[in-house]
Amino acid sequence: MKQKKSPATEPLPREESLRALARRLGCRFRNLSLLDRALRHSSYTYERPEAGPSNEQMEFLGVAVLALTVSQLLMEMFPEASEGELSRRRAALVNARQLAEVARGLDLGVCLLLGRGEARQAGHEKPSLLADALEAVLAAAYLDGGFKKAQRLVNHWFTPILAQQGSLPWQDPKTALQELTQARCKLSPTYHLLE
Repeated sequence: MKQKKSPATEPLPREESLRALARRLGCRFRNLSLLDRALRHSSYTYERPEAGPSNEQMEFLGVAVLALTVSQLLMEMFPEASEGELSRRRAALVNARQLAEVARGLDLGVCLLLGRGEARQAGHEKPSLLADALEAVLAAAYLDGGFKKAQRLVNHWFTPILAQQGSLPWQDPKTALQELTQARCKLSPTYHLLE
C-alpha cells in the first residue's frame, strides 16, 4: 500500500515557481524567502499585510549592488576607457528599459506578486516594475550569497549585451558637443533657450 504524502511535504506552487526562477537565474538560493520577498510588489503587500514586507527595501539595496557590480564589469571589459565613457556605458546598461529587457529574458514577470489593480493593468509586463524587481532580485542574491554571487549574476546578464553592442556610440549628442568644446576650446558651451 502506497503511503500518501502529507500536504506539508508537497512543494507549494509558489515554491516551485521560485525554484524555476532560480534555475533560470543560474544560481541557488539557500534562503528562498529572500527571492520571494524580492518579487513582492508593494501593491500586493498593501492588500495582504500578513504577506510580509514588499520588495522596496531590496530594490534600494539592489540599485547600489547593481551600480557596483556593473562598474567592476565595465572596468574589466574596458580597461583603457575614461571615467566619462565608463559612466555613460553604465548608464546605458542600468536604465529601466535595459533592466526590463533582462527581466523579460528571465521571465521574471510571471513570478511577480502584484495587487489586483496592478495585475489588471498588466503590471507583470510594465518595464518599471520589471526593472525594480530585477534590482530586488540582485539584492536577494547579494544577501543570500554575498558580492561574488551578485557579480556572477551581473556578468551573466550584461556580458552578452556588452559583446553585442561593442564599440557603438554610448554618448548623446549634447554630451558629445560638450566634450568636443572642452577638448578644443577649453570651455563648456552655454545654452540659451530661444522658445
